[in-house]
Amino acid sequence: MGHGSYLSSDWDQLRKKRNINGNSTVWDLYQSKEMRAELNPYKVKFRESCDSMDNPASTAIIFGLDVTGSMGYLSEAIARFALNRTMLEIYEKTPVTNPHIMFQAIGDAKTDEAPLQTTQFEADIRIAEQLLNVYFEGHGGGNGGESYLLAWYFAARHTKIDCWEKRREKGFLFTIGDECCHQELTDSEIRRVFGEESADCNAISLYQEAAKKYEIFHIVMKAGAYNMQHSGEQWHGLIGNRAIELSPEDLDVLPEVFVSLMQQARGAGKEQILTQWDGKARDVVKEVLEQVMGDLLKF
Repeated sequence: MGHGSYLSSDWDQLRKKRNINGNSTVWDLYQSKEMRAELNPYKVKFRESCDSMDNPASTAIIFGLDVTGSMGYLSEAIARFALNRTMLEIYEKTPVTNPHIMFQAIGDAKTDEAPLQTTQFEADIRIAEQLLNVYFEGHGGGNGGESYLLAWYFAARHTKIDCWEKRREKGFLFTIGDECCHQELTDSEIRRVFGEESADCNAISLYQEAAKKYEIFHIVMKAGAYNMQHSGEQWHGLIGNRAIELSPEDLDVLPEVFVSLMQQARGAGKEQILTQWDGKARDVVKEVLEQVMGDLLKF
């Protein structure tokens, strides 16, 4: 998958068709009442990001969104403005070539009916159409975490990406949520979600497996369960400086954060990254880069 290219005019048409506006709630945006078959990872062999005439140097990018009850505001923000602006910023700033986007909706493999939903990799407006077909289950288990490691499992074992297979350039995998990550994916959860046999997998081993072909980041939202679970601390212990803490008030500059993290991972220097932004975007990106690069950044 991944033909064509993204046009802002296509987004405008889709927004009108779906009646997306500043007052749209998560329930207005995501109207599916159950998981759609085309988004179900059960028995899916591979999702593919392949080079094509339109996209001869494709780059696979996965965005995994927490769609449990406390994270409705995130899904609203992504659908209202962040997806469109992220695509436009990627094409303008070119942190990578020929982006192919996949969305994943993440819940809790221990309790939810649809703990993982996954789109195809797309390069055009079809990615927005598929995102809006996600079933916003809105549950979660109230058990101290969510199954973000499902995203790593799927990326590691069920994606084929030409950027890695042909050019040994890693794709990108961003997950976003407010809770801790469950420490284990059990064999029974793997059978139920993916329809295959596997031994139990712990979070660290799955992260390391997926990191062989993806640059992985997790954005810890400083809201919801953040304080109660001390989820920022847990994430830093799990994946180090690839865990980034972000306030909900800064979601309006999430596209700039995504682009900057891709640029940093591909070797751009701090001055080069920061000079392209101003105002709030520059301030937030500076803070994000300080978290990622630590003592390497001195301003």
